Amino acid sequence: MCWVRIVFIICFASLLVVQCAARHVVVPTMPVSPFADTEVSTNIVLHASRTDTREFGIHIQLAGTPTNDLEVAFGRDTNTNGVLDVQEIDTVYGWRGGRYFIENVRAWERIEAEAATNALSGVVDIQLRNDAQTVPKRFTATCGGVAAFPEMATTPPPSWLFREEWDMVRVTRRGAGVPSEWVRCDIEYASFAIRLR
Repeated sequence: MCWVRIVFIICFASLLVVQCAARHVVVPTMPVSPFADTEVSTNIVLHASRTDTREFGIHIQLAGTPTNDLEVAFGRDTNTNGVLDVQEIDTVYGWRGGRYFIENVRAWERIEAEAATNALSGVVDIQLRNDAQTVPKRFTATCGGVAAFPEMATTPPPSWLFREEWDMVRVTRRGAGVPSEWVRCDIEYASFAIRLR
């Protein structure tokens, strides 16, 4: 009996469940635009369309002014041309007209947060926690270190903040002569490895 108990304890201790896997997309600083309106943009393949996305984070750093614009748009490249066209965009996070914003493009809905003085040249951090069906369950955001977008911190937050079918992100900057932005998108997956010895 004692020998059986020891074997069971050893087997139980050898059952390892490991949760890992993440993808970090860092958008390179874009060059000075050759156009009069100073617009420049880039498209990056996102591969967010896994069914086990648990954490979704957007981190933006910029030198914000009342006239410059930085938009981080998410959607699906349905025509597969390698560009996230306007009609393919679902959700946009960013800075426009002296305010941080989150936009539900499909419903023509925009939520804005006025920047504190110390947030003009600050950092925007947005975090979403999804459930097993990749539906957002918890939302947190700070702008310049101050809590922002309180209307999104509902339980649950709006489902359009993240969609599992997204496969591309497009970053667009306007009104900035010297490139200064920094954008990163973090996606963490719930991947389990079970090992029995």
